[in-house]
Amino acid sequence: MGASCTGIFLQLLILILGIGMQVHAVTTVTAKVGDTVTLACEAKKGADVFLVIWRVEVNENFKEQLISLSPMENKIVDKEISGYKGRIMINKDLSLNIFDVGIQDEKIFSCSTVIGSDISESYVFVKVYKRPTNPEIIQPAPFLVAGKPQKVGLCVVKDSYPAANVSWQYNFENLDNNIPGVKMVNHPTINDKGFFDITSTLEYRPSRDEGKISFSCQVTYFEDLGRSTTKVSSSVDMFVHYNTSKISLKVSPAQDILEGTNVVLSCSGDGYPPPEKFTFTQNGEVKAVGVNRYELMNTTQEDTGQYACSQPDNPDIKDSVNITVHYLALTMSPNESVSKMVGENITLECIVISSGTADVILMKKNKVNQNPLVLKSLQYTHAGNYTCQAKLKEVKEIKREKSIIIRVEGKPRVIKLTKKVMNNLKVMSCVVEGFPKPAIQWNINGTSPSEEPIQDKRSQWCHKITIRPSENTTVTCTAINTHGEDQYSVNVTAMRFKEPVDEYLEQNHQDPKNKSNKHNSGNQAKVTVGIIIGLLIAAVIAGMIYWLYKKKSKTNERGTADEFKKINKGDNNHTSGSSAV
Repeated sequence: MGASCTGIFLQLLILILGIGMQVHAVTTVTAKVGDTVTLACEAKKGADVFLVIWRVEVNENFKEQLISLSPMENKIVDKEISGYKGRIMINKDLSLNIFDVGIQDEKIFSCSTVIGSDISESYVFVKVYKRPTNPEIIQPAPFLVAGKPQKVGLCVVKDSYPAANVSWQYNFENLDNNIPGVKMVNHPTINDKGFFDITSTLEYRPSRDEGKISFSCQVTYFEDLGRSTTKVSSSVDMFVHYNTSKISLKVSPAQDILEGTNVVLSCSGDGYPPPEKFTFTQNGEVKAVGVNRYELMNTTQEDTGQYACSQPDNPDIKDSVNITVHYLALTMSPNESVSKMVGENITLECIVISSGTADVILMKKNKVNQNPLVLKSLQYTHAGNYTCQAKLKEVKEIKREKSIIIRVEGKPRVIKLTKKVMNNLKVMSCVVEGFPKPAIQWNINGTSPSEEPIQDKRSQWCHKITIRPSENTTVTCTAINTHGEDQYSVNVTAMRFKEPVDEYLEQNHQDPKNKSNKHNSGNQAKVTVGIIIGLLIAAVIAGMIYWLYKKKSKTNERGTADEFKKINKGDNNHTSGSSAV
């Protein structure tokens, strides 16, 4: 035991004196606060290592022994140095573990080995780091004023080691402290835990065209050899306030303002916040104060003029617009429906009052007439609906239309009284005109026959009756309205013979498709010859009978030939007439 103790003492003496010592370069390792770091021993090793000693550099001139190991005896000696008690452990590979690393461990540690008479020593520098808290912007400015340097806010970063670097971002781009109008200042302090707290201030001078801008701050800190990490704060949005330099006045609808339209005038300024109070004027007369919009309800031509808006505290900054309220008034002369008598005169005219140039037409049943329209000696054909149409050339949407009815009234007039023979019946037609519509009365020797449906044609009406006279008779057509009456009479002879067809009298022909007329060609030829001979004989007999009948007829009675004539009334001013048919 004495020899052994002596050997150890000698080795330690050699170690202390540094005789024959081999020194290695310093190795650096990083350790995060709170973690465990392992320091490798780079001194000479081997199976015959007699002694390993780990020491920590207290200052340039003194190293304090922490722990030692005698591999051959498997003996560890822990000095239990203050601050390291229970925090260090030497491993079989001669490395040293340091638990719960703190900033106090950022020192140089040395590992010394003794092999025979050789002493080898290596050094390890422990670089300690602490990740800081996330950066946070506090006390942000509510807004910034254009052209004025102002404090944006404070960026706070806590518990960093070593001291982190804080910088600012503008709209997510890094700010340069050398830019005019930018000033960043960092204030680091050491807290009671030995870590660094950094407070950074940013002063910024915005311009009026920046509007809404965003600021954020970032921290860059050491995390490993040759590597750093950056954290960015949440962004803070700010608006740049600036005075109004320009005012804009808008009108809705912007054009083609029609009379009766509601118009809205809106005023805005280019300042921020946008101004909300303006003064509105029309032709220099104040109309509204302290509002940003002015409404014209149910506009008229009196609303035409120049409108302007300005700020109450700065009337020199203003904007103006000219508003024209378009209108189109259309009347007719006469301005309402009228009734006139046949033969009277009337003048129709479309009268327009407008804000521009108007196109005017006077129409009747899609036929364009001159304006004004002079109607002389009115006839029933002049009656009807007359329409004035007007369009404003400047505004196509403005159209006006007005209509009146011209009624032409007069005493009834029987225009013609005709008849035609159909199926041995006589159809009597009485055509009349007049307004109001005449009532028709038929008279046949004092009796009133039933009338067929009336046929209308413009201002004329055609009334019909069908008769089969068994003897000579008189047929009278009478037309009556509030202005008077007119009538015409004809004499109609009895139908004793089948009458021929001429241009005045018509009969229905036999149906050519009658089956009784279908015979073979040979029989038809024989029958035809017989019929022709029979007709010739019948014609001779009929002629003789007719001659005898004429001789016996009264001299004042008309022949049946007159019955085939069409009776047309020639004099429009008569009240009655007669003819035999």
